Amino acid sequence: MGMAKKLSYTSTADIKVSDTILNQVIGQEDAVEIIKKAAQQRRHVLLIGEPGTGKSMLGLALAELLPKEKLADIVAFPNPNDENQPLIRAMTAGQGRSLAQQGRLQSQNLFKGQNWILFILLIVAMVLPWWARSYYQSDIMFAAFFLGGMVFLAGFAFFLNMAKRQGFGNLRIEVPKVIVDNYGKKNAPFWDATGSHAGALLGDVQHDPFQTISDDAYLTVKGPQGMRPEKIDITLDNYWRKPHIHRETSTERKNYEAIFLPKGELTVLGEREGAVSEIEVLSANRYDYVGDLVKLTVDGRKLCVTPEHKIAVSKNGVVEYVEASQLKIGDSLLVNPDHVIDETDIISTYDARQREQCRLHAQYSVIARQNPSWGYKRIAKAMGQPSAKVRWWHAGKHVPVPLQTCEWLRGRNLLPLRHDNPKLARIAKVLGATFGDGGIFENLNGVFLSSSEKAAVEEFGKDIEELFGFGHGMNGRIIEGGEYGHSWCYQNTNRNVIRFLLALGAPQGNKTLKELHVPRWIAGGIEDEFFGSFIGGELGTPIMHKRGNYLTCLEVGITGSPALRQNRLQFLAALRGYLARKSVSVTSIYERKLSGESNIFRLLIEKKFDNVLFFLMNVKINYCEYKQKRLYAALGRWGMRKRDKYAELINKGHGAEWVMKALHLSPNSLYLILNHFGPRAVTA
Repeated sequence: MGMAKKLSYTSTADIKVSDTILNQVIGQEDAVEIIKKAAQQRRHVLLIGEPGTGKSMLGLALAELLPKEKLADIVAFPNPNDENQPLIRAMTAGQGRSLAQQGRLQSQNLFKGQNWILFILLIVAMVLPWWARSYYQSDIMFAAFFLGGMVFLAGFAFFLNMAKRQGFGNLRIEVPKVIVDNYGKKNAPFWDATGSHAGALLGDVQHDPFQTISDDAYLTVKGPQGMRPEKIDITLDNYWRKPHIHRETSTERKNYEAIFLPKGELTVLGEREGAVSEIEVLSANRYDYVGDLVKLTVDGRKLCVTPEHKIAVSKNGVVEYVEASQLKIGDSLLVNPDHVIDETDIISTYDARQREQCRLHAQYSVIARQNPSWGYKRIAKAMGQPSAKVRWWHAGKHVPVPLQTCEWLRGRNLLPLRHDNPKLARIAKVLGATFGDGGIFENLNGVFLSSSEKAAVEEFGKDIEELFGFGHGMNGRIIEGGEYGHSWCYQNTNRNVIRFLLALGAPQGNKTLKELHVPRWIAGGIEDEFFGSFIGGELGTPIMHKRGNYLTCLEVGITGSPALRQNRLQFLAALRGYLARKSVSVTSIYERKLSGESNIFRLLIEKKFDNVLFFLMNVKINYCEYKQKRLYAALGRWGMRKRDKYAELINKGHGAEWVMKALHLSPNSLYLILNHFGPRAVTA
């Protein structure tokens, strides 16, 4: 064994350290060799590793090895046409700083004499009032000149100050900003861009016009039960309230807030590589906008956007994005097709594996269409997939299950489902029942409706059979249940029907534990069918009170866990709006805890005679004939009671108007009870 060399140092000053950073790196010999080769061959280097392993030092070493003669400054100049897109210019190292300093000097010289001007004006403002007093022999003139001088002086000072900060007319001088400053540097620059999150590497992007969405827009959000539509303001508001979400604010924009979501927190349905895919949301922001808006109208549909918002325009078959302020009358705007659901919505009801199969099939279809002479092996290689998978597709077999469902629906003129489809009203009728006494089983084994009336479930089954072109009883059955055999249930097990209703927004599983949302396409005439079916299942009908002068109750109830309270209130608010459009008034929402972990929320309908009458006349009740009969019977007994009371008061000598007010009757309702309730008629 050799003898170890004995080293002796009195201090660290005795240790010789190389002047080059490359020779100071210890323990990363392989990385040093790669850095040397990359510098010689002008190649890129990607450094990955845990903190403290020397990535930054290797980056500094690489910058030191780069050629010094080609250093340049990068300067940003203000763009007078678009302040969000500055003009970028590269120039010789050192010139950028000189140019910026020159701009600042010009800006300062523009206002160089302002202090002397202010001093002279101050002397004049102080002397002029005394001269006016002496000349006019009036204290009033003294006060007028003094106040006028002070106001003028303050206004002039404010003008100069604003001119320096923002500029007025030609007083403003735009100073360029040096982004990369290599003034006096010998080596290529190195920037350590370590950030607390990925977005910090590029800075905070406060506003992206491509992602601006109004509050009433919808997102297709991934949840425990798969993809489903949600209003964007409700979805994001929930994340703004969560304590673990990182958020930032800014004073530059009023009420600006941004949130940065952890990985896997929020996934929505989007587009990637020309196919439907799940997209992860990394951040979102909101703020109060102050300024002009541009209003766009296409086929009766309206949209208000900011002037800089990019709008997709078709020009000679090519899609271009044009700022809203630059659009011209006659431009061909690209808008979403006028439909309720399409193939994308059906696919989104399946799990991730099936959606991935659809994406791959779409990729295969594009490659096969563009290259008709290719065989399946060559296409599989281009896709990076096993040839066995592509072979069956190439032979026109084993299409992914979601696409088979889409084809089945397309053959029945149900996909894409457009707003002018003649079946839409009946579809809304069936869908509304799934929010009430019907639904979809948790395991997707069937869609059903339960009722104490056999005729109701038979009608439900008939509607499904006619919608989807089934023969009588195909995939459907009616079973009898209940402790005493008084309940009936229709079930249909066709998976294509189930996926179709899911895509439309039907709830799946135990509705007490699920959020309920009125689908956004429910509007106009079809809302009568949707809400009519829901009310048919959830309406509480009244009877005459034993005193005989009012009805016991008239309400629409819905259950939900305490955690879903806000959702239930929002759903009932939508129902309240529908009833208001039908001239039906409601009083309040009553909440009560039920047994177990659920509450009931009741929308109370005002029980005035006219209001109940409007409810019967204007609101449709589907799949529940006995509730209509019960309500008619209660209103009939109540009407006859009011008719008899009206006759009694009239015979006592009271005037008709006084009696109408006492009985809470309008002229219309009085006419009805006098002419259509019972055999007797009364005249005043």
